[in-house]
Amino acid sequence: MTATHNNNTTISTADRLLTLLPRKWSLRNISYAAMAILLTFDFMIIRSPTLLVRVALAVLLASSTMIPYIRRFTIPAMPIFTWLITFYANQFIPVEYRPGHIFVNFLPSLERILYGANLSEIISKHQHPILDILAWLPYGVIHFSLPFIFSLMLFVFGPPKSLPVFGKAFGWMNICGVLTQLMFPNASPWYEMSYGSAPADYTIPGEAGGLARIDKILNLNLYGSSFGASPLVFGAFPSLHSGSATIEMAFLVYLFPKSWPIAIGYTMWMWWSTMYLTHHYLVDLVGGSIYAFSAFFIARRFLPKVRPECRTRLDYMGIKDVSLRSFFQSIEFRANYAYLANTLNEEQDDYEKLMHATVDMDGMPQDVLVLMEPEEKMELRLRHFDGNIDEEENMGLSYSGSSSPAEPASPTTPRTPLSFPQFPLNSKA
Repeated sequence: MTATHNNNTTISTADRLLTLLPRKWSLRNISYAAMAILLTFDFMIIRSPTLLVRVALAVLLASSTMIPYIRRFTIPAMPIFTWLITFYANQFIPVEYRPGHIFVNFLPSLERILYGANLSEIISKHQHPILDILAWLPYGVIHFSLPFIFSLMLFVFGPPKSLPVFGKAFGWMNICGVLTQLMFPNASPWYEMSYGSAPADYTIPGEAGGLARIDKILNLNLYGSSFGASPLVFGAFPSLHSGSATIEMAFLVYLFPKSWPIAIGYTMWMWWSTMYLTHHYLVDLVGGSIYAFSAFFIARRFLPKVRPECRTRLDYMGIKDVSLRSFFQSIEFRANYAYLANTLNEEQDDYEKLMHATVDMDGMPQDVLVLMEPEEKMELRLRHFDGNIDEEENMGLSYSGSSSPAEPASPTTPRTPLSFPQFPLNSKA
């Protein structure tokens, strides 16, 4: 009897766990499962910081997905966090679990076959301090600051829901790039210039390449020390500098279609700087852009439509009060504005405009959206209802708007919610 009870308990527990799994796996479910596997692997192999600190950081990261306002950023940014943690964890992977062969001659040979020469070698021969600064700006400064600047720009000027899509696309592109670099290790041009065609191994430290000249100009040891301690030394292909620049510029053109000359110019600037500083071959740059375009085209189907008449995200929501408080409150505005806006554009004959208001419910301010019906359609609907009122006397309805206790909850009730004082449609959000 006891054994039977234990078996039933085990089966019941298993059934309960199975109910937690999604019945239909979507792209979102698959991405969350993949990130959970990666983060679990990272947690297990990372040796620094200590276990207690890692547990605290894991709990903090998990709890941030349940805190209002903060979760609106941490959930879309989870692929970015996964990429950064995975990149850091690479240094702790034992050598016996890494690919046994590091490709030294594959990329330069492929470049000579495709383009007739080693373009990185040709470009890097013509050196000058001014060229060093021009190459350092996109590679060492703008590359690390632009994602934050562009995210803020997309939040302010882009339609709601566009920033989370960018964050996920940006993060997943970098995750795929880092995993490719780990499983398909390739040496950068600086290795060929320092070691020639000698076989490489994982004991060789990274080098700053042309950025060492920037350290001399600035009288610092910034890039020499950082690249020397790189967790992923042989990660030439694909170039994530190229990938990041390409995907950022793709979203820039999505937001501002006329900015395509800036997008092309910045991407070409990044391509030149990476080859000039001997960090990538042209093959790496093309590969990084392919990863970026792949991520963008997958994400494009989830992007809301950009409406030229809307200057900021508040315009998409119908909020007239342009202030820092309005932008902050718009973070937790839960409605799917992109869907409502597209529906509104497609059904202009049915609805006149989308109105926004803030109402007090149980002492808490709540944002609401109301689709206003044109007055002439309201009059026709009420006239039709009035013509049938004799046939529905048992319902206790009257055209004057009053109702008896027998009135059912029906969408044809003349007393529309817009007539109640609880919906101050003229209030500011």
